[in-house]
Amino acid sequence: MNETKELIVEIGVEELPAIPFLKECGNVAAKWRETLAQNGLDSECEFYYTPRRIAFYHPKFAVRQEDGFSEFIGAPRQVAQKDGAWTPAALSFAKKCGIEESELKFETVGGKEVLYYKKPVAGKPSSELLGDMIEKFLMSLNFGKSMRWGDGKFEFIRPIRSFLCLLGDEVVKFNKFDVESGDTIFMHRSIGYDKFTVKNAKDYFAAMPKIGVILDQNVRREKILSEFKQIEAKNGVMVEVDEALLDEVVAITEHPTALLGGFEREFLEVPSEVIITSMKENQRYFPVFEGGKLANRFVVVSNAISPEPALIVKGNEKVLRARLSDAMFFWRSDLAHEFDPEKLKNITYLKELGSTFDKSVRELGVAKRLAKICADRLKACAGEDYEALLERAVMLSKADLTTQMVYEFTELQGVMGGYYAAAKGENENVVTAIKEQYLPSGEASALPSTIFSSVVALAIKLETLIGLFSAGKIPSGNKDPYALRRAANGVIKIIQNENLNLDIAAFLRETAEGYAKFDVEALIGFIFDRLYTFFDVNPS
Repeated sequence: MNETKELIVEIGVEELPAIPFLKECGNVAAKWRETLAQNGLDSECEFYYTPRRIAFYHPKFAVRQEDGFSEFIGAPRQVAQKDGAWTPAALSFAKKCGIEESELKFETVGGKEVLYYKKPVAGKPSSELLGDMIEKFLMSLNFGKSMRWGDGKFEFIRPIRSFLCLLGDEVVKFNKFDVESGDTIFMHRSIGYDKFTVKNAKDYFAAMPKIGVILDQNVRREKILSEFKQIEAKNGVMVEVDEALLDEVVAITEHPTALLGGFEREFLEVPSEVIITSMKENQRYFPVFEGGKLANRFVVVSNAISPEPALIVKGNEKVLRARLSDAMFFWRSDLAHEFDPEKLKNITYLKELGSTFDKSVRELGVAKRLAKICADRLKACAGEDYEALLERAVMLSKADLTTQMVYEFTELQGVMGGYYAAAKGENENVVTAIKEQYLPSGEASALPSTIFSSVVALAIKLETLIGLFSAGKIPSGNKDPYALRRAANGVIKIIQNENLNLDIAAFLRETAEGYAKFDVEALIGFIFDRLYTFFDVNPS
């Protein structure tokens, strides 16, 4: 059995962008193991990352490859030998294998007699292979986009600044990406800009507290969550933990510290979704709730190691205050203007399908057809004037696209429309339907809460499907830029949830008559293909 030693590999980089890195993160360890396996050096390893380093630790790593064999398979007997003499094909095979004619022989491979030679190959020292293996591994990673640095010869998600590669106490020497491997690592920026020398894997892990780095991403996560609990207990609040945001914060910190900040209470006049979106998307802050309502507080997870955390909080409060001031301006300015669909005539939905206003008119036509099959339920939900309310809800559903707030926070389209509709005194059913028009928005998403909202959401999805199919915007393969598969799933879920007696095929054929001619049966098939996934049955 080969001798083994501890191996520590660290690739030092400039700050990794969290989102593209996290998309590939699940493949990183597997790709490293694959590279090792291809070189006969696979072994158990631990994978760590911070924004400035990717690291692998092997408790037992072979100091050299196992000895092995190279197999050479040549021409069949009838080609390699004629009248007892070796043919040029056989002589070429001997030259390739580096052997004499007298050493040529046949073996049965796959049921045929062919030229065969098995050559012993001595395993190479791991130290000779690791540099090329690390380079191959790094080139196998796919982050979507790469950048060049220096003289532009190399590409990676961010410039590579150091390689640490220690096999036992030996520094494995190589030069890749114009960087010499060595025995030094970078400190946390708050500690210093000098490099820190380590002798082996044990020394490497012992060095982490000294250089201000929590190497293990799971430990960083637990530290953040523990400090959230401390903040909650001390202040009588609840910190909302968004898992995706937490993953991102873990990825951008080497020594996270959770700190509680605040902002002026007057900003709570702005809808909570706006404040929360601004916190999360722009600043990576975690919102704080008190008594079930959004509080004028937030939690920032700082990467700085500072004796004066109050200064960090103050700086983040200043940044958030500026963003919330903008949001307040947008909110008040939008409220001062009419909330109606007329401006949608100036917004092109799709060249082949006209303006967004035109789309709303078509959605209304679909909604009226749907209303006929559940008129009694709509009347019970929204009252005798449900038809007028339905028209109001559909025509106002996209009106917030013309507001400053949605221009700034596009993901709040619909949500903001509900707020503006409420502020303008619209009927409660109209307000709710506008807010819920895109539900369900995903696999685990909620569904519209009333039959009135369901009809509006269903009409919007059906019109989107019919319209885009008529314009030739049909999904193919993995490409679905208009999210039509999600729309089809939403149609099925709403019909099931409301138990609507709707002949979807007949409905689509009838409605499609108002559009440019297209293959309606293809659309029907597209929706029914989604339907089969909802049941554990064989569609045939």
